[in-house]
Amino acid sequence: MKKLSRRQFLQLSAVAAAGSLWAACAPKATEEPKEKPEEKPTEKPAEPEEIKLSIMWRTNPTENPMVDDLIAKWGEKQPNIVVESIVVPWDEYEPKLMTMYAGDIAPDIYGTGGTNPYIERYFRGMVVELDPYVEAEGADFLEDLYPVGVKSYTKNGKLVAMTFAVLNAGVFMNATRFDEAGVDYPPVSWEDDTWTWEAMIETAKKLTLDTDGDGKTDRYGVNTGHWSPWTYTRLWGQDLVSDEDYASGICHKWQTDKPEVYDALVEGLQARADAIHKHNVTPSPETAQSLGQMGPMLKTGAVAMDFTGGWAIWGDLPEEFGFRAAANPIGGVNGSGTRVKNTWAEPLQICSKTAHPDEAWQWVKFMTVDKDAIAIEIKYRSMIPAARSAFEAYVAEYGPRLAMNEEEQRTFYREAIEQAETTVPCHILVGWAAARDIFAGEMEPIWLGEKSAKEAVDEMIPKVNQRLEENLKELNLS
Repeated sequence: MKKLSRRQFLQLSAVAAAGSLWAACAPKATEEPKEKPEEKPTEKPAEPEEIKLSIMWRTNPTENPMVDDLIAKWGEKQPNIVVESIVVPWDEYEPKLMTMYAGDIAPDIYGTGGTNPYIERYFRGMVVELDPYVEAEGADFLEDLYPVGVKSYTKNGKLVAMTFAVLNAGVFMNATRFDEAGVDYPPVSWEDDTWTWEAMIETAKKLTLDTDGDGKTDRYGVNTGHWSPWTYTRLWGQDLVSDEDYASGICHKWQTDKPEVYDALVEGLQARADAIHKHNVTPSPETAQSLGQMGPMLKTGAVAMDFTGGWAIWGDLPEEFGFRAAANPIGGVNGSGTRVKNTWAEPLQICSKTAHPDEAWQWVKFMTVDKDAIAIEIKYRSMIPAARSAFEAYVAEYGPRLAMNEEEQRTFYREAIEQAETTVPCHILVGWAAARDIFAGEMEPIWLGEKSAKEAVDEMIPKVNQRLEENLKELNLS
């Protein structure tokens, strides 16, 4: 290699330095910016759609606050399903419901109220069949329900209403009146065959008093609150309704063409009339109306016993008296009949036109088995929950109001429901409600002592059967 002179070396070094300086001062190439991903706004979870349901209920000072409390509790559990109540007077309930249904604005849920033609609504196509919902809940759900509630509203193999509470029958007592007279309480067990119709009348005689000595009775032993011809026919061991009509849910006619049924009807009604006019242990209609102006006769002490439904001890009970319950008496002559074997099964129904049947079922289920809902229902009404698992909650809540120990209550209430075969016919038979005003009016002369039971029955039967036939024609069921 040729050796560089000192002069050449310096010249090359100067060129290299100048190149380095230029490179250091020259602007750098601009880098293309990387494309940032487009930022999307954060999506909020969609708010669940608010669903509105309505439930129709009768006007009642005890029940309306109960429904309000149920709606409030429901709102805590299901905030996106809003429920409102429609409150209607008893005698306006059914006409308003029919008008609303025809106008496609019916409530989603039918509650207590009206003339009780629950089964007629099914035959009119107004209710949803509940079997798929019950089956979806599983076997445990159905097994927890009292059979009489399920059986009562199962027609043609379809469950057309859900019993949410059971109102038992019984003889309800002002225990203080018994204590004052030194009279033993009637038995709480429905299996005690010593408690007959005759035994009830004899007990009532000891409790019927003229307290002011003016020659007029002013305190009665028993008020036979039951007056239905169905009740007294069953008490005397027969039934106005055939097995076929019970199964179908359609009452075609009374089966009084059977001599034994006719006789039971006459004898049962006459026995009630005799309690008023012969034995003088039951107030007449006029007397009952007069005494009732002071308040419910059992609660004021005007009667010592009330043979009726559990509503006799609903609501507030006066502190000056104690109250108890006993089994229905066995009717017939010397216990040859039955205890009627009925209860009142309180139903809920879902409207067939509702836009939200699934949500409506959730409300029905809530009122039937939810512990918080049951606690509210017990608070306001002395009705046993339809769910058997809630029975002890009922005894614990309602029991302290009664002059009965817990074991007496368990015996009375459990046996009352277990012996019951059905709810009352106006709940479960097409036509019964339509004929009720007729037979109620035809029996009034019996209670007034103006006609014998046989005379009134002979005039009543053809009128009732005619009305039943007319009602079936109206529904195209004859």
